[in-house]
Amino acid sequence: MIDTNTLMTGSFIALFILMIVGLFLYNKFPQEMYFKYFMLFPLFFLAGEILRTFRIVIPYIFSIVIANTLMASGIIFSYIGVRAMLNLESQWHTRYYIPIAMVFFGFILFTYVHYNATMRILIFSAFSIIYASSISWIFFKNATKEFKMFDYFSSLLFLIGIIIFFIRTLKASMIEINVNYPNSTDLLNTFIYAYLLFMSYWLSIILIIRAIRLFKNKNYINLEK
Repeated sequence: MIDTNTLMTGSFIALFILMIVGLFLYNKFPQEMYFKYFMLFPLFFLAGEILRTFRIVIPYIFSIVIANTLMASGIIFSYIGVRAMLNLESQWHTRYYIPIAMVFFGFILFTYVHYNATMRILIFSAFSIIYASSISWIFFKNATKEFKMFDYFSSLLFLIGIIIFFIRTLKASMIEINVNYPNSTDLLNTFIYAYLLFMSYWLSIILIIRAIRLFKNKNYINLEK
């Protein structure tokens, strides 16, 4: 079985590839804002993940508080990106600062005021479940005619993510968590990194598929002229 560290490194690479794909396609199709958001999602999430790996080296304000806040911000960008991809209202609103602030102050509270690693895991897992649920439902309810099967499969993948984080929430509430748990070789962490690895590559694939359609439409319009 592939170990956790290998999967973690692989997920970092997959996030980086997704960021490059989003950046490249946004430069090609600046009118399609979902490419921008799917460039920002891995940028923020990867930055947070990298900070978390240095938990025993750098101060907790960076490796715990800012790291998880960056990751939460990345998840919101993915939510907005999915809405944009499915032609739904997708502007950045000030209301998005509210859940980010709740994560930030929650991690401040349970890191410096009342130290509790379990509560930090519960906060981030609950946050992930809420947004994964929203994204899964959006993909299912608003699946586009041309990419219906891809959208349904994306909905299923986010549903799997909900299950994984729900199990993580239950486990965290039943066992004693140590400070380095997020970087441990626990079997559940292995599944989480495997899921992140696959999901990052899947998002890159669906962006490329949509970009190919945009290229074809653009070429068709040029031929019409």
